[in-house]
Amino acid sequence: MGTSSARRGPTTRLWRAAKGAATRYLAPESGGAMTAREVVAKYLAALEETPGQGDRLAVFRFTRKVGQDLGAFWAEVHSRGIEKVLLDRGLAPLAEGDAALLAPGLSGVLAGSGGGLEEAVVRMALAVVLRRAMQSGNKVAPAQVVRQFLAAALSLRLVLDLGEPLEAAAGSYGRLKNALAQIKKLIENEVPWEDIQPEPPTTSAHWQGLAGWTWVTEMMTALMARLGDWKR
Repeated sequence: MGTSSARRGPTTRLWRAAKGAATRYLAPESGGAMTAREVVAKYLAALEETPGQGDRLAVFRFTRKVGQDLGAFWAEVHSRGIEKVLLDRGLAPLAEGDAALLAPGLSGVLAGSGGGLEEAVVRMALAVVLRRAMQSGNKVAPAQVVRQFLAAALSLRLVLDLGEPLEAAAGSYGRLKNALAQIKKLIENEVPWEDIQPEPPTTSAHWQGLAGWTWVTEMMTALMARLGDWKR
């Protein structure tokens, strides 16, 4: 699966602890002594030691910027409808079953074509969230779509960073798939669904401005703080 930090994992103390936790989480001899929450908490602690970043929030700077753009895009969809927004961008109306085909293209439009691993994670997360949102028409609020995107991006980033020890310890595809599903569910469940301060932006322009950046940053900070407390 590889590792997202320059494709080779850092060897600092906290990164070694995170990889060790991933191994113990799935190793048969551990007897379930390591929980999914502990794995995620140790991973977030290790992100503080990511070379060239400084802190774990900085690791997700591009993710947060795209979260703004997603909020702006979906605010327009929410107010005008997906069909009109797509037509304005020169795209054909959305037919039944087209969401799965259109989502990857839209993710590229919102996230660009950068070759970095954070960019790749962001495009994957966008494709998943946009497909789901488009299948619901314009019923989903922009803030909800952005929350889902941040959770998906964090989950996918963890899989890329810790996938190698998880895969090695799993022993079977089914066991690995179940473990990753538990981690994904945990992260999604910890998204702060209650309104945080400041409240979500209300228009596309607000999403693209300081209000959007502040809200997305506060949401990502709150999510990581909740997940970082493994005793919750």
